Amino acid sequence: MDYLILHRALICAALGCFVGLIRYATYIRSILKGETHPHVFSWLNWAVMITIGAYAQFKLGGGPSVIVLIMVGIVCTFITLLSLKYGEKDITRSDKIAFVGALLAVPIWQATENPFYAVVVVIFIDCLTWYPTVRKTWIKPYSEPPGSYFWAGLRYFFALLAVPEFTAETVAYPFFLMICEWIFMVFVFQRRRWLADLASAHAAGTEHP
Repeated sequence: MDYLILHRALICAALGCFVGLIRYATYIRSILKGETHPHVFSWLNWAVMITIGAYAQFKLGGGPSVIVLIMVGIVCTFITLLSLKYGEKDITRSDKIAFVGALLAVPIWQATENPFYAVVVVIFIDCLTWYPTVRKTWIKPYSEPPGSYFWAGLRYFFALLAVPEFTAETVAYPFFLMICEWIFMVFVFQRRRWLADLASAHAAGTEHP
């Protein structure tokens, strides 16, 4: 591997880990202050799926980008444990279905010999994994800090740049993760704004019958 390529990949992996630490430090602090209530089903599945994704990325030759994914998998496991005490308590049937569906897809990944298709399966599972958090946040938009998801997306941006050789296979997973984090950030901001506008309109209607 070319020295400059490896040097770039290592620097970006280090930046990804650094940004990841900022993201998780602010997120965990928010949890302990009682401001954020993570959904245990999402975080447990993320812990499993990011670890699987890290392995698939390694098999695809993802280089130092794998380091970022491993770090994420470890911290997701820790947040899963925090979720048992501080997390969302309103667990719905649809949450359980999405959770079980994601877990049932794991054997499909294990049976997939092609690493690229393994990443495709992991992406599908990750979509199911997002569901409990998205549903919860739609109802309680202040239960997730949107700024933290900016850092989460930026972390994956650096993970993407930490791939030594850019191919569709090696950049697909970190790119997908980056986009998901930033879409969710926008979703939270828009949901809060929509509810604020609705409350303002209701207040105005009450004042001027």
